[in-house]
Amino acid sequence: MNKGQKPFTAVGKLLSSSYASLVSRVVLGGVFLFAGATKIPDPGSLAASIRSYELGLSEWFVSLAANALPYLEVLLGLYVLAGLRTKTSARATNVLTMVFSLALLQGTARGLQIDCGCFGSSARETSYLWLAAARDLGLLALGLHVALAPTDRFSVDALLRRGGREEVYGV
Repeated sequence: MNKGQKPFTAVGKLLSSSYASLVSRVVLGGVFLFAGATKIPDPGSLAASIRSYELGLSEWFVSLAANALPYLEVLLGLYVLAGLRTKTSARATNVLTMVFSLALLQGTARGLQIDCGCFGSSARETSYLWLAAARDLGLLALGLHVALAPTDRFSVDALLRRGGREEVYGV
């Protein structure tokens, strides 16, 4: 090892590789894209799922969330998949995942029978809330990896940077 060189562990090298970042982006982006796309056709079902958490949200907010959230998830999924504004997109998925996890955990702690609503009306997850919480933790780990790892060479961000446009897009 050279004098100024810091030691890297095998795990650190693996996590900082472009291939690992690509895998994390594809899984995280794919899940968000799929989750949002399955909710778009039935906002009423998503609104019912949101109500099942018994958070005391006003009806206008439940309606807004049920109609806007699926499109936000699709957009974030596409951005993460493409690697466009990757760090910002990953941070946004982390915030949403934490909000979803906290809502799920508080409902479970209060003994509510919650329809997660995570993947639209086709997937009822009432009896497996612990599995949904574990999935959310996995998604959060992927989101943290994407947000903290170096920008991978397989992303639109890297293409823009190679094109000399990093000042325009802040990549």
